[in-house]
Amino acid sequence: MTAILTSNGAPIPYTSDYFGALTASDRALDSAALRARYEADGYVFLKSAVPAEMVLKLREAYLAQFAAGFCKDNDTRRGAFSGQMPQGPGHGHPGHPAHGFVRGEAFRAFADQPIFKALAEIFLDGPATRIRRTPLRHFIPGRKFASRAHTDRTYIEGVAADIVTIWVPLGDSPLISGGLLYLENSHHDGDLESNIRTRQAKGEAPTDRNHDTRPLTHDLKWIADTTGHRWLSADYAAGDVVIHSPAIVHASTDPGDTDYMRISTDLRFRRADSPADPRWSSDWAADDGY
Repeated sequence: MTAILTSNGAPIPYTSDYFGALTASDRALDSAALRARYEADGYVFLKSAVPAEMVLKLREAYLAQFAAGFCKDNDTRRGAFSGQMPQGPGHGHPGHPAHGFVRGEAFRAFADQPIFKALAEIFLDGPATRIRRTPLRHFIPGRKFASRAHTDRTYIEGVAADIVTIWVPLGDSPLISGGLLYLENSHHDGDLESNIRTRQAKGEAPTDRNHDTRPLTHDLKWIADTTGHRWLSADYAAGDVVIHSPAIVHASTDPGDTDYMRISTDLRFRRADSPADPRWSSDWAADDGY
């Protein structure tokens, strides 16, 4: 592992001052124990929650939508980047494979597996409904592009207790390929977001998107230094999932010295008796503004 990682080009040392390990939970724990872990940590990390083969088949089906030459050796099963960027629209825009894929039968069948709804109902403590808008993320080695530090509640209306995200890596997703990071105990820091928003308004918070104030920052070192919280990470394997609160800050690093592409999806559920955000009632598109 390199001593310096980057996120959207901003460096952060890979040291114990800035990084710790996500704690995996035992799927055999009863619902009350899992909810207690979720409330305490802001996330629950489950190993092998879904069959790895099912995840890898979905990854392969998605990558098969690209032109020959995009995957190294045309091996869509592993999905290594050949170094040849695809032509055409940007990721998730109409005409890009991700845009059509989330509207297809294979993706919808995967997202509608009973296991995901059952997990959501544990953490929502009641009947759950899957939110239709389901992003598909795809990070390509060699590009300084990653998820900026943010909370999900910034993007979707509703109180934290009524919404839950299940992050599903589609294939192995180690830290070096841009696996998701969680800012430790940030969901318990009630002043974190307001303090950073104040600094944003004063021009004191680093950002690479002056036109968009929804992310907290692209500089993961800065937010760790500012808040005193470390980033928690794991080397995710196909079949792992993380259930996380809309109040916890999360982000990712740029893919490092690897050819493996990080592909993932964000399945979101709301309590069946809670109001629905109308902006999330249609299929995801990268240019939909949400």
